[in-house]
Amino acid sequence: MPRHLDEIDEKLLQLLERNARLTAVALARAVNLSRSAVQERLGRLESEGVIGGYTIRRGSGGREARAEAILAVRIATRPCENVLRRFSDWPEIVSCWSVASGEVDAYLHVACADGQALGDLRERLANVSGVAEITTAPVLRTVTRRIGP
Repeated sequence: MPRHLDEIDEKLLQLLERNARLTAVALARAVNLSRSAVQERLGRLESEGVIGGYTIRRGSGGREARAEAILAVRIATRPCENVLRRFSDWPEIVSCWSVASGEVDAYLHVACADGQALGDLRERLANVSGVAEITTAPVLRTVTRRIGP
């Protein structure tokens, strides 16, 4: 079980949320600790599950057009988790949120190469046993994107 996070832990997490590529030396300077002390803290935060991994955000430079959307999914069978688990290894699904809204059981954030691929993904999802309805909200533009809480 993670212990209480102190101010230095919180500062390290904030710095890494903004830029996960910061070196241990840069982090150490920012929090006035030695590199080894920062590495020890990061190791503890990782082992306690506070840091679940490091990632990147893709920029738009040099890549083909992408189609992103939020899909509202209604599940016909219960428990919903049995259907939602089937999507865990679909690479186009960025996030899957199980919700308690009454009409919608899950929201999926998806990213595909283009509109055609988005349509194909939607059709694959609709053919999964237990999926009753899908409503698609294409993302027009990203105003803010953060990784983490």
